[in-house]
Amino acid sequence: MDVETPRPDGSLGPLYLASALEKVGIETEILDASVGGKDYSLNDTFYRRIRQGNGLIRIGMNFNEIADYVEKGNFDFVAISSNFTPQTSMAFKTAEAIKERNNEIKIFAGGVNARNLYHRFLKTGNFDGICLSEGEIIFPKMILASINNYSVSKIPGTITIDKKGLISINPVDKSCFPNQLDDLEMPKWEALPFEKYEKIASPHGVNVNDRGAERYAPIMTSRGCPFKCAYCHISQEKDNASMFGNIGNLRTHSIDRVIKEIDHLVSLKVKKLFFEDDSLLAHKDRVKTIFKKTKNKKLSIANVNGVNLVHFFNSRDRSGWVDGKFDIDVEYLEILRDSGFDQIVFPVESAAKRILKLYATNKVNLDRMNLPLLMKKMTDLGIQAPVNMMIGFPDETEEEINMSIDFAKILMDNGAPYVTFFVPIPFPGSNLYNIAINGDYLDKNFDTDKMNWKNPVMKNTTVSPEKLIEIRDKANEIINTKEHLKKRLINSAGHRFAEQIN
Repeated sequence: MDVETPRPDGSLGPLYLASALEKVGIETEILDASVGGKDYSLNDTFYRRIRQGNGLIRIGMNFNEIADYVEKGNFDFVAISSNFTPQTSMAFKTAEAIKERNNEIKIFAGGVNARNLYHRFLKTGNFDGICLSEGEIIFPKMILASINNYSVSKIPGTITIDKKGLISINPVDKSCFPNQLDDLEMPKWEALPFEKYEKIASPHGVNVNDRGAERYAPIMTSRGCPFKCAYCHISQEKDNASMFGNIGNLRTHSIDRVIKEIDHLVSLKVKKLFFEDDSLLAHKDRVKTIFKKTKNKKLSIANVNGVNLVHFFNSRDRSGWVDGKFDIDVEYLEILRDSGFDQIVFPVESAAKRILKLYATNKVNLDRMNLPLLMKKMTDLGIQAPVNMMIGFPDETEEEINMSIDFAKILMDNGAPYVTFFVPIPFPGSNLYNIAINGDYLDKNFDTDKMNWKNPVMKNTTVSPEKLIEIRDKANEIINTKEHLKKRLINSAGHRFAEQIN
């Protein structure tokens, strides 16, 4: 959208799959179509903005260019990562363009969005299979089956469609998952176009500290989460383990494996790490050990997805409580700061207790957790903590929304660099999606292009979409500084599109 900041992907999903495929002898190549291959300039990809008929701005290679790339590379198989619902039509058009050139090429898709919209993907006729869960074990089996003329539909953890249009779902079983995360190969980070990313200097996690161009990479030390918030895919994965396995549950890499991965990234000259864990700071003793070991590696570290704020408190030791509030674990904060952490997203989500209980697993205890004081201590230690706040749940009242806005102002007064007001989106694969469909908040034939966190897509909500936009925009201007708003405008897709036209 106009208000978004375009960012290259650098997604971990394809990197894990590439390593898993190469382990069984399948040669792979990663293509980040937002920046193009080696022979594509950034001016002709990332910096080329084209307004689409739906009002969205497209960057990167066009569909014919992607099809050319596949044709010239003599690829036998193409896998499209589809985690994000607004990019659904992009995946469809990419597959269509490739199939038009060579219908013999097998095309597969995976990711949260693909497996939850599998009907839409398979009904296009351009996908030969969908991976139903984490793919490091399942996907190589799908490729080997195709090579050996064995039916992909017989592979557990897959969804396929036959020539008659009948969809076949083969649920996951124990063979689809490793005994432990350490059994998986390390991601193939060396396949990322680091030089192009550095020139763009726009990592997918907003860089609060304006460090400029430096080599960055994503990393995950764990998967899953102890919570199951309604707006997160983990909520549905935990409720439908027979289909997806236990991937919603919190699982961790060993400390030795994490340090090994960090050392490998340092050898690739990476200077900034973006931790993608959904619950990075759980198991505090483990986390403390990891970040004590990274202290001397001279890395800048940021958290992208946010953390569960309860982990910053000593909630179980009542002796440290003050006026009924949990004691802040200052030692923990200092360890993170000393390891290189200079940015941690602060996911408050809401200041309305009812909303937190109903939609956010009650993971923020406003009575026990002194969040303004936590913000002040983090800021004093040199850790920037931008705030995520969600407004506009289906039955949320205007009074409850205003509670969140007022609380955001308090957090800004205590050092927050800025607040982002997210609109809850019922993405397919989340329990909020089921709530929206069953409660007539969302049409069953919804337009995927409109499923964007800046764009209210639900109808019949307590606060209308029009009113919600008005409240959000006013809050954004009142809460955030003019400097921040100016910076976001300059980096936005719409502003850069206008500059390109001029």
